[in-house]
Amino acid sequence: MLLPQPYAVVMAAMHGGELPLSGIMAALIGRLVWAPLVLAGILAFPMKTLTGRQRTRFIADLTTVIGGGFVVSWYFQLGPALQDGHIGPDSMVVIGFPVTDLALIFGVCALLLRNGVTSWRGPLPLFLAGLLTYLAGDIIYAYLVDQGPMTWPTALSVALNGADLIMAMAAAMQITRRSDDTGTEQRGRSGIAYLPYAALLAGYVMLLFAAAREHAFYPWGGLAAGVIVMTGAVVLRQIVAMRENHGLVVRDHLTGLANRLSVAPALEAAVRRHHETGAASAVLVIDLDGFKKINDTRGHEAGDAMLVAFAEVLRATVRGSDVAARVGGDEFVVLLDRPGDIEQALAVAQRILDRAAEPRDVAGLPTPIRCSIGVVMTDPETDVATVRHRADMAMYAAKRAGTGRPEQWHPGLESATGAAETFDAEMLAAAAAGQLRLAFQPIVTLATGEITGVEALVRWEHPERGTLFPDTFIAAAERTGAIDGLGLWVLEQATRQTRQWQQEFGRRLYVSVNLSPYQLKSPGLTDAVLATLADAGLDPHDLVLELTESALVHESEGAGVLEVLRRHDIRIAVDDFGTGYSSLRYLTRLPIDILKLDRCFVSELNGEPQGSAVAEAVIRLAQALNLDTVAEGIEVPAQATELTLLGYRSGQGFHYARPLTAAALADLLRAETMKAAETGPL
Repeated sequence: MLLPQPYAVVMAAMHGGELPLSGIMAALIGRLVWAPLVLAGILAFPMKTLTGRQRTRFIADLTTVIGGGFVVSWYFQLGPALQDGHIGPDSMVVIGFPVTDLALIFGVCALLLRNGVTSWRGPLPLFLAGLLTYLAGDIIYAYLVDQGPMTWPTALSVALNGADLIMAMAAAMQITRRSDDTGTEQRGRSGIAYLPYAALLAGYVMLLFAAAREHAFYPWGGLAAGVIVMTGAVVLRQIVAMRENHGLVVRDHLTGLANRLSVAPALEAAVRRHHETGAASAVLVIDLDGFKKINDTRGHEAGDAMLVAFAEVLRATVRGSDVAARVGGDEFVVLLDRPGDIEQALAVAQRILDRAAEPRDVAGLPTPIRCSIGVVMTDPETDVATVRHRADMAMYAAKRAGTGRPEQWHPGLESATGAAETFDAEMLAAAAAGQLRLAFQPIVTLATGEITGVEALVRWEHPERGTLFPDTFIAAAERTGAIDGLGLWVLEQATRQTRQWQQEFGRRLYVSVNLSPYQLKSPGLTDAVLATLADAGLDPHDLVLELTESALVHESEGAGVLEVLRRHDIRIAVDDFGTGYSSLRYLTRLPIDILKLDRCFVSELNGEPQGSAVAEAVIRLAQALNLDTVAEGIEVPAQATELTLLGYRSGQGFHYARPLTAAALADLLRAETMKAAETGPL
């Protein structure tokens, strides 16, 4: 279809620049056939389907753009050709060309406004360059025809033929282009949205141009200027509203971060960029630990405040080129733009964990934010859904580990995730299946060796793995929510058994039960503990609830719950003291009765001042704060002797007894009671 135009050029050259009738008809027929084919080629570019209001908005925008094109075409082409009312060969060309031009403008605008841009580096920009050159050539040609006989200048001929070739090349590129390149560029879409406004501006510029050219500033110049100002104000208002609406769509209303709708195209672009350039991006999936407990115990306002606080952590940690988004209730995604390698991505994840762990004001209370982070790098051979799934698996692995470190995805997580899910399900069913039992370790008076209390320790008799200790399954219980039921079961069994020993041997005995920080957040904890004591008939003073030092610091908002328990004469102990934060100000602010010296400090006792430095510091601190002390992990008599000399009154460890079954501990109590009856009190 490119032949008629070169033919017209040759004919014009042979006739001194003027085009004979055969050349005119060749150019006109060629254009009338050529234009529909080009229009069909334009509409063959990928375009998305529109529905409902999108279709209405598209039609309005398309009409605006075509109207702007018609204004220019009318002034330079159609109007002059129709002015004298005589339709000759020249006029037919001048009329036919702009009609086909408008058809082409229609096709291009339909493509652009329906977000059909697959890539600004593909054939479309080349095609647009050729089309714009062609339209400009038509306008110039119409102007020349209006000035005199129909001619065909060499420069204009070269431009039009060159434009034809450019568009043909673009069409060939589109045909051979990979069919799977269907992604869209976000920036391209946002710029094209202003195309109707550009067309409107072009129409008003033509009004001013016409008024100036016709020397008709009065009245048309002033009227046009006034209409332009009014329309400009309306357009400005629409642009502001459009930006606000866009923000509502792609931003999370609570945190101000991007939302789920923004993450998907950003991740698609990152995967595509990795495929094209080899530069990998990193995906971080983050879940806040214990968020549901915050909502349940302190209300949704506190939960919202925590989400906002964590959003500030992300803003302070990631770069401007990265994408930080809230994609669910307490789930966040961070897309790191080409961090370099997995080590750099893990370093960013660790910085997020560290900054979040710093206590910050959340609804009036200093609260650290604990979270689990999974990290994965993009893969040019892996689709977006798989990349996201891998990041999720890594996040759940980090949550199961509970180490406070980010987890990197690796192929082994596939099988590990399945095994962990099975283990979690078994944990949920363990109590109902009768697989849990209690062991009791005596707590003695160091000076006499008399048993004054016991610590209740839970064991899981797994049908396949054998006896499991708490460090292997408590994290699963906390993760699955089974910890509340497990903790209540331990409390019920321990208090009932202790009361039974008190009645059987006629002696005062207390029981120490470990409390998870997750239980501390339970809104019904106080009522459940008091009801359990009442059912067992155990004096509240004979119950000690133990929490680790780090748990007390992290869960400082639970101080009110502990204070209520203490008012009912239940005692609170800090377990493993000296291994956590060891902050004196927490000891003075939290409701605490007992410090339990960690076994690692007991093992250092060797009769030398250096070995007993920490143990001595703890006992002096406890005496100053009027707290009781219990030394853990006493293995040999020399340790018991040195602790006694330092001022410790109570202790426990293998030197006295390993954790025992209820029956074995009853035998030990029975023997001790009989010995006391024979020799007198110890």
